[in-house]
Amino acid sequence: MYNSPVLFDKSITIVNKFTPRNERRKFVVISDQAGYEKAKCFTSEIAGKVPVECLSINGMEDKEEIKRVILSQKMGTQFYIAAAWNNAVMIFSLGVEAGLSEAEIQTVIIGPKRRYVYCMKCFEVSEIAEEVDIAECDHCRASLEIGPFYSIVREGYIGYPFIPIGKEEVGS
Repeated sequence: MYNSPVLFDKSITIVNKFTPRNERRKFVVISDQAGYEKAKCFTSEIAGKVPVECLSINGMEDKEEIKRVILSQKMGTQFYIAAAWNNAVMIFSLGVEAGLSEAEIQTVIIGPKRRYVYCMKCFEVSEIAEEVDIAECDHCRASLEIGPFYSIVREGYIGYPFIPIGKEEVGS
């Protein structure tokens, strides 16, 4: 069973600085207002070396334009995304939906990344703080130990319920 790539806080597509993939025929740089400066620096760095197409977006209202640009590219195009978390996830998802692989995308996140945990008690997903080992489920209030593996299917790290020392479970 194949599961499409998902952008998460430790995704291999997330980088601190774009790296030109010289074996690619063309580059497409997509940025929102937050990532405009990063995109501009990168395009000036590679100017004249490889054909580059730039697209600046204003968020969700540009979804159809992003999809059109991605679908109009030929094989061998490298995509670069410089955006805040929500826009980066949206652009990444549109790219994967269009058939892009993780090898064809580099992403620079401007601002904080989001991290999610999938509760094994109530089967819901909650947002958690970055780099915590223990969290509380937003839905059932269970204490969760955050596992090291990200589930692409559940779109979150697996959270294993446990009873913290000094607390008893209600109803037992």
